[in-house]
Amino acid sequence: MTKISKDIIANSGIVINQDKDLYSFNLDTILLYNFVNPTKKGKLVDLCSGNGAIGLTLASETPVQIYLVEIQKQLADLAKLSIKENNLSEQVYSINDDLKNIQKYIDHDTVDTIVCNPPYFKSKSDTKLKDNPVLAIARHELKTDLNEILHNSMILLKQNAHIFMVYRPDRLSDLLTAMNNNMIQPKRIRFVRTQTDSIANLVLVDAIKTIKSAALEVLPDLVMYDGDKLTKEAKDILNE
Repeated sequence: MTKISKDIIANSGIVINQDKDLYSFNLDTILLYNFVNPTKKGKLVDLCSGNGAIGLTLASETPVQIYLVEIQKQLADLAKLSIKENNLSEQVYSINDDLKNIQKYIDHDTVDTIVCNPPYFKSKSDTKLKDNPVLAIARHELKTDLNEILHNSMILLKQNAHIFMVYRPDRLSDLLTAMNNNMIQPKRIRFVRTQTDSIANLVLVDAIKTIKSAALEVLPDLVMYDGDKLTKEAKDILNE
């Protein structure tokens, strides 16, 4: 039996349909949404969009055309339901297909902003799929990988256009190498920590497509808790 819930990020007013038995957005999604500086014209693409939480919510921030790209039909169907219920069918479009086929839908060098919360973990032969294959595909590089995501991002993006990502710090070197191999240069990086003295568990990256070198700015860390209480910035981000 499915467990459909209707949730809202921040004060966007955009209702996201989620199936708790399959996959639902989490802190990563909210932090990436808060970090993104979306274009105010042109096109925005949400790659590995899941149920469309980031792309749909960004519709409250910008009037541009938004494309949600998700390979898993169950999640794409939830995004389509949210598009309909939020009356966004003239602005937001769901693409349920493999990322490698993206140019069937969106021309190269036409996208102004990409957002992506990609699978974090490398696929392994012992990866368990039987319990929750939808969640496994969302979290592990089973249907796509970092290089394919960034290669297609490079194809889609206009020169000097931005891609915003959330990722794992323990794979940051993989991310930066893949970006460099695809003419994408990081501009801003921000680490996220639970406490000031804890190891960073997430990293937010703002990068641009460019053939030139780009100066990198490392922002102050985002610390979520002071003791057992949320910090003021965390409260503002989480709308608490």
